[in-house]
Amino acid sequence: MNFKQIASYDNYMLANMTLGLLQENFINCHLKDEHIVTIDPLLNPAVGGIKLMVAEEQFDRAQELIASAEKNYLAEKTCPRCKVNSIVVEEKSNTPSDFWGKLKNRIIYGQETTYSKNYRCTNCKALYDEVPVDYED
Repeated sequence: MNFKQIASYDNYMLANMTLGLLQENFINCHLKDEHIVTIDPLLNPAVGGIKLMVAEEQFDRAQELIASAEKNYLAEKTCPRCKVNSIVVEEKSNTPSDFWGKLKNRIIYGQETTYSKNYRCTNCKALYDEVPVDYED
């Protein structure tokens, strides 16, 4: 059976929560490099984080489950700036087709394809690197 990486985490709690979600829905998956990153967090960039590996034939279903869980979670979050429930995910993937673009990404980021994930409030257009935290006034 072949496995494919669906996500990478620097936090073992989030990695295990996502693993549990997938296993509860009968997705064949496991964590790779969890112990290395947990024992020595400074090695996280060197190994690429804790990798969530999913069976190739269940990859699409796993992506749907993760996206659905994140969407439901974000529906409850309010923007710290405008206090409206309108946070959405913005994902960007950059896979250059030319040699120089791939080489640049390989040298700067250590991989040919780059990926970024941010959170934006659709009401006030505020951009966050992480899911905004709700603070009680």
